[in-house]
Amino acid sequence: MKKLVLFIFLISFCVSCDPVSSMDANIKNSTSNNFSIVFASSISELNKILELEPSTTGLFQDGFSTTGSVLEPSLIDYDSVYIMNDANEILKLYKPGTEGKNIFNIETYWSFREPSKRFYKYQFDIRNEDIE
Repeated sequence: MKKLVLFIFLISFCVSCDPVSSMDANIKNSTSNNFSIVFASSISELNKILELEPSTTGLFQDGFSTTGSVLEPSLIDYDSVYIMNDANEILKLYKPGTEGKNIFNIETYWSFREPSKRFYKYQFDIRNEDIE
């Protein structure tokens, strides 16, 4: 009888837990060049630099939610994102609302997959034609 009560308690405990969602947003350097991606914000504490070697992928953002809802990358804190080469030359500048391939357009230019329940993976791919 104790085992039955314990089993019922464990089942009810698991059912009452809030589902947790998590997300990884990666940026892939599909070029043969080293470059830095600068996430520029008017709030200096939010500025961020991601350095990528050729054919590597770096984590831009991760996150989790206790509501179990779908998560996606957020760039609302950034005024612009730009790619710089080793000589500190700007190769590409992204701003919200810019036409063409734009890092700010999550739905169109980021790939999405759900490798497991409530775990979401996004990837933005930077190719040679994007920075030439």
